[in-house]
Order: sequence, then structure tokens, then C-alpha cells
Amino acid sequence: MEYEAIKAQRAAILIKVAMAAVILIEAVAYQHTKTLNFGSITMTLGVLCLLRGLLSSPYMLTMPVKAWFKQNVCVNSVSSKYFLCAFILLCAGSMMHV
Repeated sequence: MEYEAIKAQRAAILIKVAMAAVILIEAVAYQHTKTLNFGSITMTLGVLCLLRGLLSSPYMLTMPVKAWFKQNVCVNSVSSKYFLCAFILLCAGSMMHV
């Protein structure tokens, strides 16, 4: 039990670092071009929602991705809402980014 808690905590820290990196990359892109690209901002929000959905379900962080589809892993309702929001934002951002 302790090992899984440590593993989930490490994964949560890694996801938070990835979220900070995504925000930093978007800020640097804005500073470099001095223009707001709404497609890029929408896709950034979609990636952040996707990472937040992973962060909301700690059980998924303790097992490899291949096991998510083999076993009957249930996703809580908060994570599924974040995943749905991420899907919508990524689709809209890909249309706006072109």
C-alpha cells in the first residue's frame, strides 16, 4: 500500500511539472510572437484538462497505461468530465490552429 501511494505521489508531481511546462511554453510563444493565437491557447487548455483528468484519478496513476484497457478500470466522474472537456478543446483547437 505504501509503495502505491509513493508511486501515485511521484506521478502527480510529474504531471504538475508537465502542466507548468505547458503553461511556460505557451507564455514563451506569446512573448516571442506578441500575438494571441486562440487555436494554440485552446489546445493548451485541452492539454491542461487532459492532465488534470489524469491527476483527478489516483488509481490510474499507479498502473501502466496498457493495464487501463485490459482491466476493468473505472474512471471517476470528475476525471471523465475533464477528459470530455479536453477532447472538445483539442478538437476545437485543432480546427482553429490550422
